[in-house]
Amino acid sequence: MNVLVCNDRTEPLDSLIAVLENDDAVASINVASTGRQVIDTLHAAPVDISISSGSGLDFNRMLQRHISPSVASSLVRVVATNTPTVPLLVKAHQYGFNNVLPLNTESNNFVPTLQRTISGEESITNHPTVKSLHLTPGVLTRTISFEDDNDQHIIELIGVGLPDHEIAEALSISIQTIRNRVASLIRINHLSNRTQLALLQNANWQIPDFA
Repeated sequence: MNVLVCNDRTEPLDSLIAVLENDDAVASINVASTGRQVIDTLHAAPVDISISSGSGLDFNRMLQRHISPSVASSLVRVVATNTPTVPLLVKAHQYGFNNVLPLNTESNNFVPTLQRTISGEESITNHPTVKSLHLTPGVLTRTISFEDDNDQHIIELIGVGLPDHEIAEALSISIQTIRNRVASLIRINHLSNRTQLALLQNANWQIPDFA
């Protein structure tokens, strides 16, 4: 097993690194402390699983956009944290992470848990809290699909928090048409609700090029 540890100053994973270094099942360990190091390692060395801290969740999601699709599709991603709260579990699930592991897991159980995660035997999707919410995994890693320019405008206005009647007024479209289009956007993007649509819009926002 080849492991990449994204070591975060806010929630360092030094104790986990020590556990991995002493386990024969771990063939190699790469430790990265910056985004550039993470990207370079993923493109240069064989990595089966990457481990991030809970505080590095958003940063890790942004890095996914700079990794080649072939690397991203084969990489198993895990969050290791001292406090696996419900919001963190849900966020990791929506960001497409494969599992969330408490750092207080007994040292002799940690690597076997990673191995089961790689094989698919263990997954965040099977966590009771996540299962109870019926959410689509990995929603916030996608690119939005829409049918025409009006749909794009609707998504943008949903992303800034406008309700249907204000979107209808802004675009000079009937409120029923807005509701129908929102329902269609949720369906074609395989989402569960309007909130996910707003989050996906904000996750896909790009800094405009003013040059």
